[in-house]
Amino acid sequence: MTATTLEYNFAHDFTHFEQHVAKIFHKHGWTVETPKPNQPGYDLVVKKNHCVAAVQVKWLKNNVTSTQLTRFADYLDSPEGQKFNAGIFLTTKGFGGPARALIKSWGDTKIRCGVATENGFNFINGDVEVTPPPEPPKPGKIYFGVFTCKGGVGKTTVAAHLAGAFALQGFNVALVDLDPEKNLQKLVGDGVYVPNSRGMGATIEVFDGEDWDEDAARDAKIVIFDCSPAMERNSPELVAKFDYCLIPTTLNPLGINKHGKVIQETVKHIRRINNTAHLFVLVNNFKDPGNRRLQILKRAYADIYRETSKIDNKFHCIDPEQVCIRASDLLYYWGIHILENPEHPRSELAFNLIGGRCYPREDFINLADYIEQEAGIGILRE
Repeated sequence: MTATTLEYNFAHDFTHFEQHVAKIFHKHGWTVETPKPNQPGYDLVVKKNHCVAAVQVKWLKNNVTSTQLTRFADYLDSPEGQKFNAGIFLTTKGFGGPARALIKSWGDTKIRCGVATENGFNFINGDVEVTPPPEPPKPGKIYFGVFTCKGGVGKTTVAAHLAGAFALQGFNVALVDLDPEKNLQKLVGDGVYVPNSRGMGATIEVFDGEDWDEDAARDAKIVIFDCSPAMERNSPELVAKFDYCLIPTTLNPLGINKHGKVIQETVKHIRRINNTAHLFVLVNNFKDPGNRRLQILKRAYADIYRETSKIDNKFHCIDPEQVCIRASDLLYYWGIHILENPEHPRSELAFNLIGGRCYPREDFINLADYIEQEAGIGILRE
């Protein structure tokens, strides 16, 4: 049986692993520098020819998450990180599905990601696959419902782009439009095909709620419903099937106070029909208010849902510093492709790369990763 990286002596703890990584760089002609203790952002600096790279060394017993990669990418984009012209992220174990999807979404990036072995590094940015493919999924579908506390908080945007995040991980997704306004069908059309450079791509198919039937999307593992704002218009039979429910809101005084009360009523309505679904409140359209205001808003945000969290262990008020959907021009102007050519509109999501990065992609992949970690959507991979 092949030993995993953690079974080798060099990976017994972080110190031995970091020393091993440094030795491999030395062996291949790199100059290695160790920064000050507890230097945020990176663990080693390596230099060769014109390349000056920050190296993040991650000693882990589990796969790398997309959040850990995003933190490293954000550091390299910061003013302090600009002194490096490359980043290298090395770990002991491997990269989870959301992390691999995030790496793929970066395209031609200056960040290399890999797993350290006994004699070198296996990078996954190219054609080398260092982790085995996911196990075949369990039979049956996973159901999501995306609700609203009021118009304009991004319900349809969240539904469509969460579908995109799962499609980037290789899952076929069905989007079902239950909203009488039919914005989902207007913006996404019949659906989106998400290509995969290493095999068959994934599809996002869009269905009208009145025409929805499980047999219409037999290949879809995940079904996401863009629910009606009028709770009574959402079929109780469908709501009872939901495994996960998302309710977007905004992190401002109006979003916390007025939306908070509506969200609590929405939660009560869902719970009268479905006692088993995980419920998530998600901050959408997040704009950094500065540290002082952020802490005030976060306290108020948590207080609004404190009682609900105490009595419902499947209710999740997501910390916006951990996972949120950041405000961006890509999302704000999503749908302009319809106006450009109304006679023959194309179907697309706000996942285009700008300078090698796409914040909506990263944020929705992080959201999918959070749900997987917190609420067990990992059953998809069992």
